[in-house]
Amino acid sequence: MQKLHDRIIEQGLEENVAELDRWGYTIFHDERTDRIVDDVREAIIRTVAAGDEEKAPTRFTILGEDPIFADAISTPKLLTLVEYLLGKGALFSQLSGSRRRAGKGSLGLHADNSWFPAPFPEWEIMCTACLVTDEFTEESGATLVVPGSHKLKRHPSPEERAEPEGAQPIVASKGAICLWDGSVWHGNYPRQIPGERVVLHMTYTRIGMQPIENYDHLGEDWFAGKDPELPRLLGREIFLGRSPTFKQNDRELLRKTYDQVHGSEFWQKRGIT
Repeated sequence: MQKLHDRIIEQGLEENVAELDRWGYTIFHDERTDRIVDDVREAIIRTVAAGDEEKAPTRFTILGEDPIFADAISTPKLLTLVEYLLGKGALFSQLSGSRRRAGKGSLGLHADNSWFPAPFPEWEIMCTACLVTDEFTEESGATLVVPGSHKLKRHPSPEERAEPEGAQPIVASKGAICLWDGSVWHGNYPRQIPGERVVLHMTYTRIGMQPIENYDHLGEDWFAGKDPELPRLLGREIFLGRSPTFKQNDRELLRKTYDQVHGSEFWQKRGIT
């Protein structure tokens, strides 16, 4: 397989690598995504049910819903930059589609390293890429990003979430891929114009961020009479790797996972009970 440095040069990604280092995010086009972007948009619309709420309707675990999604997550330039951020053998982690309409709803400022307390390690844990199927502008509800925030290696404070100093929109044309590392602070602007902002969200993670052994074959009866910490240790009480559908019990599992990582004060600091 061609070395990473050679692929970066061959694919013309030198400036994108520099932007990831400097700002924590970059924007690029790939021949494949330019070719399939309309099909991706149509597949998201078929897969993600429309809703009346201001918050963008989103559906997860959609890789098997349409063959076009497999083409998107294996885009050559994207995989090169994923390897640059996460090293060889990086794994695909999550695929979702969203449809944002006009309204006040927006996603608060955050870092995608949700499952790790600060300080983050010097090397990146994960990264997120968005395939733009509708032009990204502030008015259209583009992603909001704080350039350089990835160097802080922590989550934004409640004060920083309320007043994201230095925030700016990611402006990108149809077919572009916007890629950022898991440490950079970002959110989105509310959509101000008619229509929808349809986006494919793709996340990747380092290969080492998982247990070596899997004990899902052990039935619930195996835990009877044993230390009550064992279900947690074996991943029975975490949200990750469970193909969530965001039903009520999944939300409770999501919160329990955050509590294990950050403690209950995570929610108190954000005014959530």
